[in-house]
Amino acid sequence: MAVNWVSSLEVGVDEIDAQHKRLFEQVDRLVESVRSGAGEEESKRTLDFLGKYVVEHFAAEERYMDRYGYPKSAEHKKQHADLIEYYKATRAKVDREGASLTLMIQLQRHLVDWLNHHIFRSDRELGAFLKTKL
Repeated sequence: MAVNWVSSLEVGVDEIDAQHKRLFEQVDRLVESVRSGAGEEESKRTLDFLGKYVVEHFAAEERYMDRYGYPKSAEHKKQHADLIEYYKATRAKVDREGASLTLMIQLQRHLVDWLNHHIFRSDRELGAFLKTKL
């Protein structure tokens, strides 16, 4: 199951759209590593990169929010914090139990659902706001 970026998820801010595309690529890489049986170490490397990239991406979005006074920033930042906590808990579980197929599929589904929902709603609202400021 490939994870593909679709143009309907664009928020209209080039930096953010490019980062979103990269996030989808990394989730797809995680899916492919699990699907192909690439092994636990590859899954962990991909997870580590994905975890770092999500934090960097969220920081970039939050800089825009802070710089331009986005009125829904508290709610948006909470969504970011919730995903980071989910990621940390899942990463800790992988460290304890290994990167089982079941756990990796659960993570992949959660990430894809979260990204689609968050980008389509929250990030597109942010993008619409930013287009009035940039």
